[in-house]
Formats: sequence, C-alpha cells, structure tokens
Amino acid sequence: MILLTIIDNSEDRTKFCVIYEKYRYLLQKVAMDILHDRYLAEDAVQNAFLRIAGNIGKVGEVDSRQTKSYLIVIAKNAAIDICRKRNRQIQREINEGEVGEEKLPAVYMETDIENEVLNVLKNLPEKYRDIFLLKYSADMENSEIAKVCGIKEATVRQRIARGKVMIEDEIRKLEVNVYAADRSN
Repeated sequence: MILLTIIDNSEDRTKFCVIYEKYRYLLQKVAMDILHDRYLAEDAVQNAFLRIAGNIGKVGEVDSRQTKSYLIVIAKNAAIDICRKRNRQIQREINEGEVGEEKLPAVYMETDIENEVLNVLKNLPEKYRDIFLLKYSADMENSEIAKVCGIKEATVRQRIARGKVMIEDEIRKLEVNVYAADRSN
C-alpha cells in the first residue's frame, strides 16, 4: 500500500492499516450515497484515505465513535469534492457550445440545482459545516459533538441554529436567481 509511505512511524502505520480494513467499506458506502457511481466512489475513498494518512496523528482510538465520525466527514468531503469537480467539467463542456440550450436534458438541470445546494453546504464556514456533518450525517447527539469538538453543548446548538439561517439565506438567493433566469427565458 503506497499510502503507508506517507506515515513515518510503525505504530501509526499499524493504526492506519487497522482503520483501512475496518472502515473502507463504510467509507465506500458513504461515497456511493453521494456520487452514485462505484468508480468515482472508489476514487473518493482513496482520496479520503490519503487525507487520513496525512493526518493520522489526529485520529484517536480506532474503535471510537469520534474516529468513525471523523472518517465519515473526510469521506463525505472527498466525495463532494469529486462531485463538484465533475459538475464543473460538465458545465464547461456545455458552455463550450457542444449542446444547444434547447437540447439540454432535465437531468442536467436537477444536477445543477443539487450542485448548488452542495456548494452552499461546502461553503459554510468550517466550524458550522463540521457541526452539520456530525449532526446530520453521522447522526451524533449534541453532547457527543461537543465532546468531539471540545466545545460546550450550548455552542453546538448555537452553531446549528446559525448554520441553518445561513443555509436558508443562501437557498433563498438560489431560488431568486433560478426564478430570475426562468423569467428572462
């Protein structure tokens, strides 16, 4: 495994191997849920393990819920990155005039809207985004999130509330832009 060359000491290499064997299928499922493509999901998992290898010192006990949540967040972010990159490529191809506007499939429009929603989540400030991922993706309780992040439970609740407001504002802006684009056509 080439990723092991990134890790300096043998104890961390062993930890990485255990993590890889224990969580690779879970991370594959997480990536598949986002990308809906086995090969892209495999790429996302490899990118996630590359990030994990680079940050193996941040990983605590292999069997802890915090470690599992941390790995899920990394895998989701890797999958979202691939999704965004792929959608930018599709948009670039369409913008180059290979397809006339009247021939655009409805699927592209849905993907574009989904991409914008993913962009809203991805562009949240990190302290809000991480809390959201732990809360709604890893199904963690506020008290668990507080322990993982080293903050008070009240701060977790506050960040969730503020994050929701930010997301709602951005989605409203998206709706206005989509409505304006529809009216101009």
